Amino acid sequence: MKKIGFLLCLSLILSGCNSSKREYEDQRQKYENYMELIIDNSKQITTNIPFNWEFNMTESEGKYIYEVIISKPLVEMSNIQMIAVDIEQISESEIAPNLGLFEEERYNMIPNQICVEKGYYPGIGVNGISNSDKFILNCLVVYKDRKQSDNYVYFIINADYDDFKSKEVTKDEGKQ
Repeated sequence: MKKIGFLLCLSLILSGCNSSKREYEDQRQKYENYMELIIDNSKQITTNIPFNWEFNMTESEGKYIYEVIISKPLVEMSNIQMIAVDIEQISESEIAPNLGLFEEERYNMIPNQICVEKGYYPGIGVNGISNSDKFILNCLVVYKDRKQSDNYVYFIINADYDDFKSKEVTKDEGKQ
């Protein structure tokens, strides 16, 4: 009887591990599909972007830290997933900055509604590091609309640290 109980517990633990591994493999496959989509569609920009986006960039120890934030949705956006990557620096060994792909938390935005406890955010974003002060950042946002249909928004950002130097000086001067 004890052996049966032990084997039952062991099988439950092992099936949980297999479930986690399968879930990670599914997430990894989705990530790889999105990366292929970014590379293949690098010329097709979405013209009607249903949210505001903002880009910031700072320099630290010879590296350039960037941040892409989306906010103020014009439509209901649920289960948001986001990737921002410089195609020139894609690496098999590193995961590109992303949100909503590998974590359990779900990100949603609804116009004029915020309830972080329920997963409805005013804005979300990703950040990453580049070795170059000038690069093209390819951004893909995937979300489900009210009808639970997948929507893909693709846009590029011509990142140039020279555009942000004066902003950093202004911030530092204000700390005196």
